[in-house]
Amino acid sequence: MSTSLTNFFTAWTTADADSRRDLIASAVSDDFYYVDPMTSDPITDVAGMDAYAANFLGMCPPGVSVFVKDPIDEKLGHIRATVVFAMSPEMQQIGQYFADLDADGKIARMIGYAGKGAA
Repeated sequence: MSTSLTNFFTAWTTADADSRRDLIASAVSDDFYYVDPMTSDPITDVAGMDAYAANFLGMCPPGVSVFVKDPIDEKLGHIRATVVFAMSPEMQQIGQYFADLDADGKIARMIGYAGKGAA
């Protein structure tokens, strides 16, 4: 599995601002692009992604987890992954994410869709 993808989604539940920002920075390229069903505009930098992840965490109950479900599909720098947003054991949302990686294995472009994939 891509370390960048793991770090990226681990950041979504990291409360410490410096640690969250560092995880995001380690995961994304300098010319990063991100959209999902909840973004009003593309996010194109670490500061914007950090703010987005912090906002997500602020709306979640304690103990929320976000994780990439195995297996992921990876081919020639492209990834398709199912991501689970678990608010509690009874309440989960599934997302389907498509990403392009740069030559260093960092996320250059990621598009997320809600409700795709199986838990």
